[in-house]
Amino acid sequence: LEAALESTPARVAERKREEARPYPGLSAVTEADAERFFGREEEVAALWRKVPERSLLALIGPSGAGKTSFVRAGLVAHAPPRWRCLVATPGQAPFAGVARALAPFFAGDVEVTQQLIDFHRPEVGPALVARWAEGCDGALVVVDQAEELFTLNGEEVQARFAELLGRLAELPGVHVLLSLRDDFLFRCSAYPQLQGVFESLTPLRPPEGPALRRALVEPARRLGFAFEDEALVDEMLAAVEGERGALPLLAFAVSRLWEERDRDRPLLPREAYLQVGGVAGALAQHAEATLERLGEGCVPLVRELFRNLATGQQTRCVREWDELLSVFPVEQR
Repeated sequence: LEAALESTPARVAERKREEARPYPGLSAVTEADAERFFGREEEVAALWRKVPERSLLALIGPSGAGKTSFVRAGLVAHAPPRWRCLVATPGQAPFAGVARALAPFFAGDVEVTQQLIDFHRPEVGPALVARWAEGCDGALVVVDQAEELFTLNGEEVQARFAELLGRLAELPGVHVLLSLRDDFLFRCSAYPQLQGVFESLTPLRPPEGPALRRALVEPARRLGFAFEDEALVDEMLAAVEGERGALPLLAFAVSRLWEERDRDRPLLPREAYLQVGGVAGALAQHAEATLERLGEGCVPLVRELFRNLATGQQTRCVREWDELLSVFPVEQR
């Protein structure tokens, strides 16, 4: 009887609602979050009208504009029928990044798996991408956070990877999109293979107005929750108006508010909003609580960790655990 009760539609729906996380906080959303991605519908449609017409494009915007979420939960999730999409991030090994993104498409093919190891070789990469793109109406290769090509790699790697992207854009039916911070766009001009992006730029601003309101309200509404009153929504939107980091601040605050939701009514109450510190204070309150748990003596260690997780150009720096810990004396690790 208990098993039967647990499997009724009402209980399943209730359980899904309890487990759901409609607001990802500071994490970028993925293709799996497409049904909770709101406010960018027109921009996604506009870019998909442009993609088939160009072999090389660029999506640019400031830090915190939501480019990664736009690419994964918007662009890729709403690809036209019979199109294939591939999203790779350069990191410190851009060739390996594309190879890793390709690997799932060739699962079980031992021959191709061996070739992926040599993806950096000039004759291998384009051949594998061409094979991946076979049999579809179009193929989109997205290099997300493409500024990492310039911030985490030397000039020799930059030049070779630019050459690869140029060759991919020449393949029949293949389109290449660079998604990068706008302040790194000019770096593309140093490589002839990337200069085509300047002919097809799509600027992505942080959502604002009705689009930002939809992004705030709709994820909760789809799970049957509402904000306690419209004034609370207006207050949250007003708190980030004109702020450069508006989207991350709002995303984190509403994720904290969701954790404190009133499950019985069901509402996102004003009282809980005040308890988490509002938009302006939620992130600071969370950071202070984290440091307090670590203890005052750990603050210099945290500062050193952060310093090694950013480049001198104010971009993220991806490091292995061992590499990150190597900056500390053995007794502190």
